[in-house]
Amino acid sequence: MKKVFLLFMTASLMFVSCESESTTATSDKEGAKVSSEISDEFRALRERALEDITQRSTVFYSSERGGVFETNSSTQISIPADAIRAHNGERINGNIEIVYIEIFNKSKMAVTNKPTMGLVDGERRLLETGGEFYLDITYEGQQVDIVSPIKVNISTSNSDAEPTGMVLWNGDINNNENLTWIPAFAEDLRFENTGAVYEGGKNEFYDVVLTRSRNFGWCNIDVFVDFEGPLSFITVEPPAGFDDHNSSVYLAVEGQNNMLAQFDIFNASTNTFEEHGGLVSEGLKCHIIFVSGQGGNFIYSIQSVTVGPSASYSISNSSLITTSNYTQLEAAIDALP
Repeated sequence: MKKVFLLFMTASLMFVSCESESTTATSDKEGAKVSSEISDEFRALRERALEDITQRSTVFYSSERGGVFETNSSTQISIPADAIRAHNGERINGNIEIVYIEIFNKSKMAVTNKPTMGLVDGERRLLETGGEFYLDITYEGQQVDIVSPIKVNISTSNSDAEPTGMVLWNGDINNNENLTWIPAFAEDLRFENTGAVYEGGKNEFYDVVLTRSRNFGWCNIDVFVDFEGPLSFITVEPPAGFDDHNSSVYLAVEGQNNMLAQFDIFNASTNTFEEHGGLVSEGLKCHIIFVSGQGGNFIYSIQSVTVGPSASYSISNSSLITTSNYTQLEAAIDALP
């Protein structure tokens, strides 16, 4: 099992307030109960892929000393002295449970259903990520309260995305278990320094400050992607026997590893997956990624296209590939140009 390492601190961490560019927010927690319309088989496969990258640890936290928790990718979660308290308000001097997940590339987004689709003023658009992450901290089985800011320090080297212009987002998960990113409230989730990137030593970092417990769950460091030229409305017909209950369709842009669009609308009258009115521009080279799961296996198909105006595509049953190991699907996506 992957571990999170603890380094005790002898002094409280200092935090410098700043404003991010975020303005509005909602959030859903990974453990929230929703009435899902996804098949149990498909959900179980996604959960297995997500569990394999979930880092869990039980560590001792002292309210007098605080601590820095380092993850497998060298992300640091800094918790100052007396920054978190038990749900009843008592200071914590005991074992806390930390759950941490981070996703940077489109192949992992596809197998876990964590695409980069942002929502502002009712409009869904494609985002490029500097890092999606999930954080939860509990004490004696209950989520802790944040009473003083804690910080997540993520290296910019984990993503090819240009750090300039990044803003912070919270994750919202609907009844189909599709994730949409909503701009975060600046008073809840912000960058620590005056800019998005902190330059320290040989590395650059995103220093993300969480000030309220409601921001536990999924968070993201992203920027909207702007495409030149007219946008194309794309529809995708799945293979026979598949719909939004047992499959999903994604769109990857050629040469871009840190973004993944999702066709999150299913039109039952036309039996097609659709998007909201133009994700990418005409003439752009992309890859349509169909993903499903049955009988404990992932089923997928990848179709490379040059997007045309009002483009419609079909996924044939003969193109489907079945694998018991989701890493085969990841490898196929990683191998795309």
